[in-house]
Amino acid sequence: MQDTIRRHGAWRRAAGIAGAAVAVSAGTVVPAAADTDSWSYLTKMQAREMWKVADGSGITVAVIDSGVKDGSGWKSSSVLPGVSYIEPPFERPDITYPPHEDFVGHGTSMTAAIVGDGSSGGPKGLAPGAKVLPIRTSVGTPMAFAVASEAARGIRYAADNGAKIINLSIGVTPDWPMDKIKPAVEYAQSKGLLIVSSMGNEGERKNWSNAIASLPGVIGVGAVDETGKAMPFSSHGPDTDLVSIGSKVQIRCEENRGWCVGNGGTSYASSLVSASAALVWSAHPDWTASQVARVLIQTAGAPTDGSKRSDWIGYGVARPRKVLLDREGDPGAPNVDPLAPPAPSKAPAPSTEPTAAAPLRAEAADAESGLPWQWPALGAVVAVGLGLAATVIVKRRRR
Repeated sequence: MQDTIRRHGAWRRAAGIAGAAVAVSAGTVVPAAADTDSWSYLTKMQAREMWKVADGSGITVAVIDSGVKDGSGWKSSSVLPGVSYIEPPFERPDITYPPHEDFVGHGTSMTAAIVGDGSSGGPKGLAPGAKVLPIRTSVGTPMAFAVASEAARGIRYAADNGAKIINLSIGVTPDWPMDKIKPAVEYAQSKGLLIVSSMGNEGERKNWSNAIASLPGVIGVGAVDETGKAMPFSSHGPDTDLVSIGSKVQIRCEENRGWCVGNGGTSYASSLVSASAALVWSAHPDWTASQVARVLIQTAGAPTDGSKRSDWIGYGVARPRKVLLDREGDPGAPNVDPLAPPAPSKAPAPSTEPTAAAPLRAEAADAESGLPWQWPALGAVVAVGLGLAATVIVKRRRR
């Protein structure tokens, strides 16, 4: 089953077998040099000022994705050797898939968003002093049905090989079995890692969100445009915790040939939240993952309608400058998940007041920070997407 449609100025291809689906973005095919505003979110985030305090040094971000393409816009020292979990096809056991190759450019785009140096037409990364540990999966290959199990192995590898943050700009549909990913996430969290996951880019179609973002302790990330307005395709729901820019950014062009300006979706937004966490952790290396997550949530640019959070933008736009430059945020308890529900208490009497309908979309204050990312695959497909003061913030999660 396959259909091809046009959306947001770029092609989109969807394929589905046995209830699984795939989603990725090729980006608007416009040369990066044609738009000089695609780094504007760095100016709004006061990145240069933040880098004087912390630039991500000492923090390794594992990018579990489609690999990276060498020479694509970062210093060689910024990207570690990494590992690949792609198995060769039975008929070609001699084929290898090194972590420093990338068929489709998705992992390359996420890596540059974090540690790019602005060369080769690519973006300047938000945390240029950090390291990226590339973990390659079968995204964009005929073996894409194996991504879930490969990602689970990658999560464990990251936990055992020096990563502090895991960026998962890939995902699975709610009905995809989580029997391998869930225990891997729990293992990584037991080792002190912070896990960031994109929510997905299905908001306009069926609005399923990334099942990984529903796991306890995982930060689910949605996408907003440069004005702070939720992007219509951004998957949303109770597992949305933070948002960041997902529009008009520099991503790899089709077939991973050069840089283009286009919508990076929740995948790119997730990378920016991972980079934000790297900046905060670099400045406060003695903090735990829970403390880093807590201050990012506390200092987020909240919904402009006055609500504490919304299903579209969560607690708001990630603003690491509020932590680094304005010294806001209380890290709180080191080992208490800021997204865990509070202890049960006596339920209040039901309200008799009518409940106002939720707005279709929401906006975030102080926006700082595409297309659904779609990967064709043969045989079978998994969804790849491409998700307080010192008080506890409640996040409704499946357990």
